[in-house]
Amino acid sequence: MSTLSADLDWDHLSDSEWNEQLDRLIAQFNAERGTIKLPPPIHEIMTNEYERGILNALVTEDLIRHFADAIGDPNPIWRNRTYAQNTRWGGIIAPPLYESCISFGSSFGGRLRVPGVARLAAGNKHDYFAPFRPGDEFHCYDKYMGFEEKQVSGKPYRMFIESVPRYFVNQRDETIAVATGRNIYLATPPSKRKAGGESKVGAKYAGKTYQKYSEAELKEIHEDFDAQLAGTKRRGKQTRYWEDVVEGEVLAPLAKGVYDVCDSSARTTVSCYVYAFAIKWGAMRDHLSTHPIDPLTGEHRFRRDWHYSDRAAQMFGSPLANAGGIHNEMMLVHIVTDWMGDEGFVVSMDSQDRRFNFFGDSTWVKGRVERKFIDDQGRHLVELDVWAENQDGDTHTRATVLVKLVSRAD
Repeated sequence: MSTLSADLDWDHLSDSEWNEQLDRLIAQFNAERGTIKLPPPIHEIMTNEYERGILNALVTEDLIRHFADAIGDPNPIWRNRTYAQNTRWGGIIAPPLYESCISFGSSFGGRLRVPGVARLAAGNKHDYFAPFRPGDEFHCYDKYMGFEEKQVSGKPYRMFIESVPRYFVNQRDETIAVATGRNIYLATPPSKRKAGGESKVGAKYAGKTYQKYSEAELKEIHEDFDAQLAGTKRRGKQTRYWEDVVEGEVLAPLAKGVYDVCDSSARTTVSCYVYAFAIKWGAMRDHLSTHPIDPLTGEHRFRRDWHYSDRAAQMFGSPLANAGGIHNEMMLVHIVTDWMGDEGFVVSMDSQDRRFNFFGDSTWVKGRVERKFIDDQGRHLVELDVWAENQDGDTHTRATVLVKLVSRAD
C-alpha cells in the first residue's frame, strides 16, 4: 500500500469519499511526472518485489542464447558465432525484448496499491536504436510519466494507465533501447464491489479448465515445431527488400504451446527476478497483504507463484496458472524476426495484453503487413500487426511492430 495512504481506512469510506481520496492520491503521483529515478543498486537485496533493479548488467553470448531458448527460437544469429559473423552485424546479436533480460519493470513500483484497486499488466512499448551485443554492460534509469484515466462505460470501476519508461544505457553512454512499462488499474469504490470480493479474473474466466487436444491438433503443432527447428519458416540470409513487401501480405503462422510450467520457468530464468528462501521473504515481508496465505501450510505464497502453480493461481481468483505478460510478448518477436531476415531491424514494438494465456492453452502467432513507408529520417519501414491466438480463436496478446528493411536503393 502506498505510504501516502497507509493511515487511511479506505474500506470504510463512502463512494464519494473514496473517489475523492483516490483523485487526491493520483494527483500527488502525477505531480512527480518527469521525475528521474535509478533502479536499486545491483548488489542490494530487493526489499520490495515491485521496485525492480538490474537483473544482468553484462550482455553475454550465453545469456542471449538462453533468452532465445525461452522464446523457443532456434535462429542461428542468436547462438552461432560463425553464422552471425557472416551477417551484416558481424557477430551474435540479441533478439528484441532482450532488455527484459537486463532489467524488467521499474523502480517506481506499481504505485497505486489501495483497497479496491486491482493492478494488471497492460503491455509494453519497446523502442530500439541499435542491437544488444555481447560484451556491452548496461545501467538504467526510469522517468515517471504518471497516470492517465481512461473513460469506461457500463463498468463499476474507473480505469487508469500508469506509464514508466526505462532507459538502457551502455558503457559508451549510448542509449540502446527504451522500454515503457504500462500498468492498468481498475479502481472500484466500496459499494460497487461484489460480496466476498470475487476476483475480476475469476469472473471473466469462470469455468476455464484444461483442454484435451486431439491427435490431429497436436500433430499440427509438432509439425510446426519441426519446421521451426529445421529453419524452413525463417527468412535468414535471404534479404527481404523493402520494395518487395506487399501491404496486406500474411506472415506464416508459428506454433507456441501447449503452455506449461517448463515454458514459464524458461522465461523466469532469463527475464524475471528470482527469489528463494530468505531472499524471497525479504522481497515480500513488508507487503504481506499482497501475498496470500496457503491454507495447506499456513505460509505466505509469493505473488508470482500464480505463474507456476494452479493452486497458487486460484488463491488470486484465477482458475489456472498463466503466462507472464512479457513471455507472451516474447512469442510475438519470433514471427517478426523470422519474417524480416538477418538484415532487418526491429525499430519498435508496442504490445497490448488482451487476455490471460493459461496453462494448457495452445497459441498460434499470426501477422500481416499493415503498411510500408519511408519516414522523415529516410528509413524504409514496414508496419506489422502481429497477434497471439489461442485454441479458442481468442487473441491474448497483440502488437504493432515497426521493422526497418534494406532498400534496393541503399
